Amino acid sequence: MTAADAHTAPGFDAHRAIRDLRELASRTGGPAGSRRLCWTPEWAEARAMLREELATMPVEVEQDEAGNLWAYFKGRSTDTVVVGSHLDSVPAGGWLDGALGVMGGLEVLRSLAAAPTPPQRSFALVDWADEEGARFSRSLFGSAAVAGTLDVDIVRELKDRWGNLLPDVVAEHGVVLDALDGCRTRLEHVVAYLELHIEQGPILEHEGLGIGIVTGTYGIERERLVFSG
Repeated sequence: MTAADAHTAPGFDAHRAIRDLRELASRTGGPAGSRRLCWTPEWAEARAMLREELATMPVEVEQDEAGNLWAYFKGRSTDTVVVGSHLDSVPAGGWLDGALGVMGGLEVLRSLAAAPTPPQRSFALVDWADEEGARFSRSLFGSAAVAGTLDVDIVRELKDRWGNLLPDVVAEHGVVLDALDGCRTRLEHVVAYLELHIEQGPILEHEGLGIGIVTGTYGIERERLVFSG
């Protein structure tokens, strides 16, 4: 699809997606930026806004065992293309970081719903839970659980800056660590994953390009160093 196609696709409205992003920023941000730390009231408010929009479309909305939110639009086959990103943020985060991918994916679902015939493949929008890991210093919580790479024994001991244990906090949002394996079934029919994201760099701007395709990226690793003596 080209930029011109996007403006003529049934139901697709890029300006509406921007309005959604601005409303999200006004409801869950402040002068210093976004404040949607995962598992907080501000993050829950962002999720509520997303659910409000999804309720107007013919999609099946489900929260998995890791707290990820999924919205499924059925196509003519069970092969599924997943689009999405994350609504949680770091403290004073950028208004487009993560949220752009979720609201862009929401607009894709609107376009599919407005089309006269269903797509060949099914589509799913996902909002990954605790992608940033800003509260418990463990990023990619929800996506790692789905991929089967989350070490439950490690995250079970994590505390936030206020001394709250991760298992207690996530339980308030319907997440039970001992049941996380159940979310791995979400990948059974997935044939592709696409994520729209801000560049977080200067290259596209310098080149005068509106969008680019990522061919590689860096992994995420956290280390804790203790100096004594």
